[in-house]
Amino acid sequence: MDNEKQQIEKCRQRIEEKVGWGPGTEWQNQDFEALSARIYKETKVSLSVSTLKRLWGKIRYEGTPNIGTLNALAQFVGYENWRAFTSNGFTPPSNGTATINGVATKERRKFIGSRVLKAVGIIVAVGIAAALLWWIQSRPKQLKYDNIVFSSQPVTNTVPNTVVFNYNARDSNADSVFIQQSWDPMRRFKVDKNLTEYTSTYYLPGYYSAKLVLDATIVAEHDVFIESNGWLATIDREPIPLYVGEDKILRDGILQLSDDFFVEQQIDLEKEKLWTSFFRVMKDEVVPDKAFQMDVALKNTFGKGALVCQKTQIVLLGNTGAILIPLSIKGCVGELFLQTDESHDGKTNDLSAFGVDFSDWVTVQCRVQNKKISIRVNDVLAFEGDYQNGIGRVVGTRIMFMGTGKVKDFSLKKI
Repeated sequence: MDNEKQQIEKCRQRIEEKVGWGPGTEWQNQDFEALSARIYKETKVSLSVSTLKRLWGKIRYEGTPNIGTLNALAQFVGYENWRAFTSNGFTPPSNGTATINGVATKERRKFIGSRVLKAVGIIVAVGIAAALLWWIQSRPKQLKYDNIVFSSQPVTNTVPNTVVFNYNARDSNADSVFIQQSWDPMRRFKVDKNLTEYTSTYYLPGYYSAKLVLDATIVAEHDVFIESNGWLATIDREPIPLYVGEDKILRDGILQLSDDFFVEQQIDLEKEKLWTSFFRVMKDEVVPDKAFQMDVALKNTFGKGALVCQKTQIVLLGNTGAILIPLSIKGCVGELFLQTDESHDGKTNDLSAFGVDFSDWVTVQCRVQNKKISIRVNDVLAFEGDYQNGIGRVVGTRIMFMGTGKVKDFSLKKI
């Protein structure tokens, strides 16, 4: 059992190295959604977000993963299957001579090997013949479709938000029709080919690319904009967050969730290790990412027990990506992860400038202009670099606190 745990831990490390999103202990739900999508894209095996969270210890689970899950993880990091991963990663092939009762048996191995080769040859030949017959009988049909319709309309301007999809796939030879909420294949739902409407619920504000899928082919897609209706706070529980509107969180220009609120809701932040978020996603506040500036002042006001690092993230949401600016107390900067249009892991990059003292307000400025990005913390330059690829239009922000915090003087504008 201990050996298996070590092997799974090694596989997790390989995956974290491959995706470059920083330590898995700091991943949020959207990171596991993205990982699920990447694993599906590369292996065609769909692992649920909850399965991945169990593997990374985000959800308590005493059992062990099934072999199908382990095979998919091994394939994602470049191995044929889990057995190949564990043997190559942990047990180097032996160069010694096999023995029976301490006596070398090269001749015996040669005799047995020849018989095995013959048996394998027969099995391979039969397998090839069977595969050829199966291929002839089950060659995939060519997908044909016409008169495709795919549109949608949210029913409100906040969350949760039901979106009504209108579609037409009748004039196709597809066996199955799906509507997918976003890039995440785990958000794909089968619909009736002969109907024209389907409703789907979105739980967080943001910018999504919905897709109409016939069999396994995306034939149409469009953007779905889920607004926050001003400032919105969420307690980031799974699977449905707890919402708090602007009228209850904005006092004298400061956004915050009071201690009384958590007492009333019987929420123990330290015990549950919860994050709280402040969203602002509004259609009339979208700015281009080629030249913009974001300013904000904030405090992380918790910092107890397991949340002592006071980790905080400012996420600028783009329609093709995101900028993630991390903060923490100075002693935890090695665990931070900065995302511009490239990744910067605190384990391999000096992010010490993002270590702060939250006993006073911390000011952060992010400025993009002339394909350059600069980030200032307390009026000191913390990061500067190229900004070549961009994140598309900046559609809003999400300010996240491990525990809880305060926000004031936020602005996002075109320059």
